[in-house]
Amino acid sequence: MMIGFIIFYCWIVSFFFNGIESGLLSIDPVRLRQNVKRRVPAAVRLNRLLKHPERLLVTVLLVTNAADILGLLLLTRQLVYSFGYAGYFIALIIAVPLYLLLLSVLPKSLFRRFPFRALARLAGMLEFVSILLLPVLEIGVRIGQLLLPRRVAKRSRLFAGREELKQITIESEREGSLTAIERAMIHNVVDFRGVKVRDVMLPLQRIVALRPSASIQEALELSTSSGLDRLPVVTAAGQPAGLVNVLDILLEQNGDKPLSSYVRRIVTTNEDEPAYRIVQQLRAARLGLSAVLDEKKNLRGIVTIEDLIRRLVSSSEARV
Repeated sequence: MMIGFIIFYCWIVSFFFNGIESGLLSIDPVRLRQNVKRRVPAAVRLNRLLKHPERLLVTVLLVTNAADILGLLLLTRQLVYSFGYAGYFIALIIAVPLYLLLLSVLPKSLFRRFPFRALARLAGMLEFVSILLLPVLEIGVRIGQLLLPRRVAKRSRLFAGREELKQITIESEREGSLTAIERAMIHNVVDFRGVKVRDVMLPLQRIVALRPSASIQEALELSTSSGLDRLPVVTAAGQPAGLVNVLDILLEQNGDKPLSSYVRRIVTTNEDEPAYRIVQQLRAARLGLSAVLDEKKNLRGIVTIEDLIRRLVSSSEARV
């Protein structure tokens, strides 16, 4: 009777810890952070455990495997004791569907569907088991440090912010909460941090620019022919001297002033600068155009807000 109770208890432990393993990998980090901000006790406890994801996963796997092995050994022992050598065959027939379906597939499916709700109810037990097995884990860490060379690495995280968001949008699209275009736009905004200025800029050969010695009339004519209202001013040596907004000239309607009266300062950047930083700089300066320089401070091209937006829109259309 006692052996049967221990076997049943091992199966219960295996069921819940198999589900916990799946729940940890499926939990919505956004929802978790929201509940942590609201100071939900279970969420705070769970978030504290997730600060050491490797230790937590090792704890779960250790308990799961220990329960599976102990339960299977005791089950086989009892069947062999009752039926002789035929007990091994009976144990195999019972264990295969039991461990593969009832104790593995079923809990993983349930916890994957309701990860936060399930883990929140079991957070206290999970924390207790983690503390209980802490000495065993520390011994394992010490042995691993002796056998394996130490490597300097960045602290790992169970969740990666950008990939989380992209995965959430994919799931939202499947559920019908987002359209394909909206999902593609969000993905492009997330991936925009990897875009460099050189990927977006207009090269020097295609730039429409003014010389510092140009007249007001020349600026107006160049704006009319090119269809541009913001024109960079470039010296003969290829250095950016500033920026002229043709709207300033048209609003003032004073043809007697020299062009230098309308030249504004221009934001400069380099080809390797992340494009999102240029967006921040242009918004802070309230300008729509930046000059791109090389290492020798020579002009290599220009980048505008319109170029950046066009990059997002065109990439979104390609992803749909």
